[in-house]
Amino acid sequence: MKIHYVLPEPMYKHYTVYPDMIGQYADFPEHQERRFKGQLQQANLHIVLSGKGYVKANRKEFSLEAGQGFYYGAGLEQEYRTDPNDPWQVFWVHLAGEGLDRLLNDQGTSAVWLFTYRDVPKLKQLTGDLLELASPYDRNEVQLAVKLYELLAELALRAETHGTVTILDKRARMRVVAEYIRTHCTKPLTLLQMAEQAGFSTYYFSRMFHEVMGRTPVVWLFECRLVVAKQLLMSTEWTIKQVAEHVGFSQSSYFIARFREHTGMTPQEYRRLYST
Repeated sequence: MKIHYVLPEPMYKHYTVYPDMIGQYADFPEHQERRFKGQLQQANLHIVLSGKGYVKANRKEFSLEAGQGFYYGAGLEQEYRTDPNDPWQVFWVHLAGEGLDRLLNDQGTSAVWLFTYRDVPKLKQLTGDLLELASPYDRNEVQLAVKLYELLAELALRAETHGTVTILDKRARMRVVAEYIRTHCTKPLTLLQMAEQAGFSTYYFSRMFHEVMGRTPVVWLFECRLVVAKQLLMSTEWTIKQVAEHVGFSQSSYFIARFREHTGMTPQEYRRLYST
């Protein structure tokens, strides 16, 4: 089976990401590609849904199976193939967009990104939706751009790098700790406690967390607490002091100052504006 759709140029020119070609191959034991540097001007994403295949990187060949895939940034040299004895069912898309590199945290810009995404049913759902939207019988460019963005955001957030990494994926570990901070943000968390959750020193943890999440763990903790505070201000009649204490501030005056710094209004003003 070979599904191969060539998509027209989008009418709106500023999507974060948009497909140029999209398709899926199955039961195709001859599938293999080798492209020289600069030969393909679009980025290239492949996701294995079943079967096996191989990607060459750094003069080594890496095996891929269901739930794994690879991403080449625009213009990179490429070499990959299916396993002729167990041909992969592989979803693929050539894509471009103004925010593509940033969306994927610059993965794949200088060398192929090999990844694992554990939720194979989710991958099948997202890729199936994309194929349906790309069909010339049911094509909607806005929905197509949104669904492709959703797929890439899932990979950026939840996929684990493999193949070229020799230790536990640090990015995945930082995201786990970020979720831990979010769910425990009303507790008196210290930087040391957060670093211990990741198993790193405070210095290395702070640097790696900032690299992955785009802010320091202390800033992330405050942002999580701010969300809880906003919810409490909207949904309860707690005093400002009670809200401040619940989200980890011992002094309500400091809480009010930080709240105003980040929202442009005091907690009282926020409550008046948004409470139901």
